[in-house]
Amino acid sequence: MRAIHLSLVGLLGLTACSSTPAGQSTAGTGGGSSSSSGSNASSSSGTGGASASSSSGGTSTSTGTGGAFTPGTPITATDSAWTWVPFDNAFCGDGSTVGLGVNLSTTSSRVLVYMEGGGACWSDLTCYTAKSASYFTTGYKETDFTAETTDTTYLAEAGGFFDRTAASNPFKDYSYVYVPYCTGDIHGGNNVATYTGGTGHHVGFANMTAFLERIVPTFPSADRVILAGSSAGGFGAAFNWWQTQEAFGSIRVDLIDDSGTPMPPSIEAEATGFGFAANGAGESVLRTQWGLAKTFPPGCTGCATQLDALLPFYATAFPTHRATLLSYIQDSVLPTFYGITTAEFTTGLNDEIAADFTAKDTNFQYFTVNAANHVLMFDPTLTPGTTNTTTLQTFITQMVTDDASWTSQHP
Repeated sequence: MRAIHLSLVGLLGLTACSSTPAGQSTAGTGGGSSSSSGSNASSSSGTGGASASSSSGGTSTSTGTGGAFTPGTPITATDSAWTWVPFDNAFCGDGSTVGLGVNLSTTSSRVLVYMEGGGACWSDLTCYTAKSASYFTTGYKETDFTAETTDTTYLAEAGGFFDRTAASNPFKDYSYVYVPYCTGDIHGGNNVATYTGGTGHHVGFANMTAFLERIVPTFPSADRVILAGSSAGGFGAAFNWWQTQEAFGSIRVDLIDDSGTPMPPSIEAEATGFGFAANGAGESVLRTQWGLAKTFPPGCTGCATQLDALLPFYATAFPTHRATLLSYIQDSVLPTFYGITTAEFTTGLNDEIAADFTAKDTNFQYFTVNAANHVLMFDPTLTPGTTNTTTLQTFITQMVTDDASWTSQHP
């Protein structure tokens, strides 16, 4: 199974990045290359929603830095089969083009958009020596996608969230959109950086802009969209929530952030040895190398100085939407990413929960498991602990069905 987690193994001695940014990538407008042939599961073009659109509940999001949303050509594909859709205006870290995968359904008008995880990088050491971001230096091809759709511990997992034959799967009738990850920037960047090892295209956010131009008109009659992701994809889902909601207009978009856990400044200040926050480097490295100033929600003033400002911003911006954070209490990967101890991660997780969930409205809930591991979505039978028997699958089902009894689950 390929690495779905955000792993930075072997980065001992990481210091502040010495590379310099060098220009900005553009996502382009309109559709990419045509998709595979087959019957169209959702063929009408639609309008796709406008920029600065109103989300359900009457809350408007700000116009994105890329200007007005321009819908492109709807995606066509055989019903209930994974199909690779190439794009000519979306790119991997090595500059090669990339696409996305779809598994369309005529059974439901709902859509699950899932963002892949797989590491992160921001320097010569992380991008080219340790190669800590999946597919960053090799590109992501249709063959990679095919391998992932047949992986029985991943997209082909029996009884999992992509299994159409599992009666208890809340997404079994949804259309699926799979967003690959090959930009090293937790799907949040819009910058081309010059490194000694090569030119790094940190354009995950710009890629999502290009993808949305075709995703939105593919589902003109959608009544709900769930934007989800694991690890780097969990961070990415949070980063891209605002532009996804903006593109879908009045169609409500909800968030599942699986193991993309932000840390408060007090915890990042403890970072030592290795990880992006260590040795005084902090978030400034990521902001520079990934071009984050160009991709944060315009209304998120706190995002200019702290990444963990995103979730409280959304709680205010999307008061009628649902969002959840899924996390192991002792995450086995993220402490390395931040350059902190496992105990410090647990403290930071608890602080974030108290600030961003417990203190917010009932539409933001969390699911934590008292164990040491990373990524929850591919084990739907998980329970928080011995005193709580609610499974992750039940929790997610309650979320997406607007069940009034939906509430946070923790040991």
